[in-house]
Amino acid sequence: MSEAAEPVVSVSGLSKRYGATWALHDVTLDIHPGEIVGLIGTNGAGKSTLIKVLSGATQATSGTVTLAGRTFQPGGPLDAIAAGVQTVHQNIDDGVVFGTTVAENLTLDSLSRRGSGWFTTRARTRAEAREIAASVRLAAPLDAPVETLSASERQRIVIARAVSRRPRLLILDEPTSTLSSVEADLLLDTVRQMAAAGVAVLYVSHRLAEIEDLCRRVVVLRDGRVRRTLTAPFDRREVVEAMLGDAWEALDQGRGDAAAPPKRDLPRVPVLAAAGIRTRPGGEPFDLEVRAGEIVGVTGLVGSGKTELLEQLYGARPLSSGEVRLGGLPYRPRDPHAAVAAGVAFAAEERSAQAIVPGWSVRAHVTLPRLRHHNRAGLLSRRSERGSAATVVERFGVRGPGGPAPVEAPMETLSGGNQQKVVVGRWLEASPALLLLDEPFRGVDVGARADIGRTLAQHAADVAVIVASSDPQELLGLADRILVLHEGDLAGEIPAADATAARLAALMSGASGAPGAAA
Repeated sequence: MSEAAEPVVSVSGLSKRYGATWALHDVTLDIHPGEIVGLIGTNGAGKSTLIKVLSGATQATSGTVTLAGRTFQPGGPLDAIAAGVQTVHQNIDDGVVFGTTVAENLTLDSLSRRGSGWFTTRARTRAEAREIAASVRLAAPLDAPVETLSASERQRIVIARAVSRRPRLLILDEPTSTLSSVEADLLLDTVRQMAAAGVAVLYVSHRLAEIEDLCRRVVVLRDGRVRRTLTAPFDRREVVEAMLGDAWEALDQGRGDAAAPPKRDLPRVPVLAAAGIRTRPGGEPFDLEVRAGEIVGVTGLVGSGKTELLEQLYGARPLSSGEVRLGGLPYRPRDPHAAVAAGVAFAAEERSAQAIVPGWSVRAHVTLPRLRHHNRAGLLSRRSERGSAATVVERFGVRGPGGPAPVEAPMETLSGGNQQKVVVGRWLEASPALLLLDEPFRGVDVGARADIGRTLAQHAADVAVIVASSDPQELLGLADRILVLHEGDLAGEIPAADATAARLAALMSGASGAPGAAA
């Protein structure tokens, strides 16, 4: 890297606003030729929005971007590619076209270039694809439909296409999330080679070991702002503290405004007893027990395995290993339907995509998981449905624009926090044996967080609850104990009353010898 050289990309005062929400606010950042800059932050920090602006997928509200000394304001992704910006997005399937071959996906940029389509032959496409694949040591059948490949193979196709263009700026968003360790090492070598050739790289990853290995600088985004820029060698605890910000300061000062959960007499027999489970194949096995009336928090950085753990318990993905008992009986759900039938409820992380049906009312959302409960002589009872919905609205304090939300109000008329109250409340109203909540406070204001936490504590006396959050402050005052995951493995377990910044920082960052941890 030549720091004296003009930056390849220069971002100055960049802001992006969605309604009253600032996804980015006054972001300033330079990346020089041959430099690999790490970009990190928790979910919602603004990383994806910054990537979308640089890749031409969205327009900034204010601020400027220059590329190679010229104003850069692409009208769309193709303009960004033509200018020399290649982006590998986190969602793999955003970068491939199902129904086409591996060769066609490898050469997609060429096929989409203006004026090239009429002169493209199958032989030319295969020859170009073979050359691109060889450049990154990708062995994939060129004539195979891309949808027949594994997720990691599709990821490598997208990466191969991006690096083959020899871009000015290469943006990699969680590029190793689906790769094996061998495939990840190959990718990291390719990134180093690109940087050695003068390419500027913006590397987004939750894996601190990769950031340490690749980057001389790391930029920390939080709440849409650049909070810290750190230079190698990095202190992992310092990086984690910068990502969590105010939440970490509260931990350093004790429990802040959060009161320790009251001591409760819990049943001797656990509702959930899991032995030898893993969040991913090849990970370290661990045990987990949760009793009725107990709230267990699970925290860790993005990608630590929180979602994978909950989805296995819900049957949304196969159990990696071990044995699970629910209510004393063997439990291995083949799908979510079987989990619900066994008494397991799950509120997913992506509320808008996974939990809300556009156009449906509050009533319909509340009763969706338990339609049989509202069946009267083969017909749905609207009266029964309205009764359940009214209970959730009252219990969680669900509010609409002018007061308590009408049960027939469309869900999209509610704020994000009130939508989340409905999503969590519908499962609690169903009285499950085990309630799994994945990031239940994301995009939720402080008042709604307090309402949800208070209602869980008051009405979950007969329910075993697991709450996953990448912000440990959200679990204080709610959870009885906190499990910390790091890169898929259980790093430790701490009673919530004993949680301190030092303990959690060490565990979340993967430092060995964390004080007071019981794994």
